[in-house]
Amino acid sequence: MSRLDHQFKLRMPPALRAQVEQAAKAAHRSLNAEILVRLEATFTQDKPQQEQPL
Repeated sequence: MSRLDHQFKLRMPPALRAQVEQAAKAAHRSLNAEILVRLEATFTQDKPQQEQPL
């Protein structure tokens, strides 16, 4: 990540933050990197499927 990337504040419940921190530690990532990996994964899962012929 570059210092040129946009920054913003994110509010999250303490329990959720703890879960993300644990996942980040297990994956040897920073908290920021873990959030990005998980957010990007939601977009690859949500790609529209091609219409199936009837």
